[in-house]
Amino acid sequence: MTDQSPKTPGEVEQFREELLRCWRAMPGKALFFALLAAWVALFHFLGNSTLGYKNTSSLFGWMEYAYSMSQDDAHGRLIPFVVLALLWWKRAELLAAPKRNWWPAITMLFVAILIHIVGYMVQQARISIVALFVGLYALLGMVWGPRFLLVTFFPIFLFGFCLPVGTLAETITFPLRLVATNITAMFSHGALGINVIQDGTRIFDANGTYQYEIAAACSGIRSLTATFAIAIIYAFVMFKTGWRRLVMTAAAVPLAVAANVLRLTTIIVAAEAFGQKAGNFVHENSWLSLMPYVPAIGGILLIGHWLRENKRPRVPNRQPALAGAKQEL
Repeated sequence: MTDQSPKTPGEVEQFREELLRCWRAMPGKALFFALLAAWVALFHFLGNSTLGYKNTSSLFGWMEYAYSMSQDDAHGRLIPFVVLALLWWKRAELLAAPKRNWWPAITMLFVAILIHIVGYMVQQARISIVALFVGLYALLGMVWGPRFLLVTFFPIFLFGFCLPVGTLAETITFPLRLVATNITAMFSHGALGINVIQDGTRIFDANGTYQYEIAAACSGIRSLTATFAIAIIYAFVMFKTGWRRLVMTAAAVPLAVAANVLRLTTIIVAAEAFGQKAGNFVHENSWLSLMPYVPAIGGILLIGHWLRENKRPRVPNRQPALAGAKQEL
């Protein structure tokens, strides 16, 4: 006899079935996507007024231009997929949330429109990007209610990483460059015995055999953004209490600085031992450029273990014998 046991569906088929189940269980889809289409059309046709840099009226076209101009902003293309993945991960909570049309959210939509008008008038597309995602969040509340807004706050919050830093990078990165340079110089001189001289954000040895300018590209803005995003995702996925989430998020900044110091120290050690070319190799090698993420992610996991919530169920106290129960003599 041949085995007639039914074959289990593949992972793709299971995903398709689960997607269809969730799609059918969501009410108000037609209203939401109609409002979303109108909202997207607004920012496509009247989203960008800075035509001198990118000749397009579409805010999405300007965002793609900004991402292509700076590697520090290229992660913005990936954020929508991260948001969708987190919404999918929270699908059970989203489906369980009570849903109703909640028209007070239209106030938030009007605020988003006003923000966009300001950004359009002063030719600041970044302000319009904020308006785009605030309005998207408002549409969720209008169609599915306040509870749905509460559940989706964290995934929608991640859209903030779609905001291109661009020319604002210098304002953000200079303090990071200075802190990383100070710590690297002190650690190299005090702990490693390497006699380096610091001049602002420039480090060189006493003999002048090598020197490095801690430029904006080396300031750690990229590792800071990645570490900050990973810390936020970890905090909201693993923790329920607000103070734990806040501690994990705040830890991203010192972790990113420490990771950048490690990379700069490695460059100095290589240059001290083998010369400027060796330091340049460590600085420019794409694989070695991933090194800062090792201590950063390791630090996130270590802090997460330290902050872990006690998931052991409480053992209820034994109840005393019922009053009036028969007692054996």
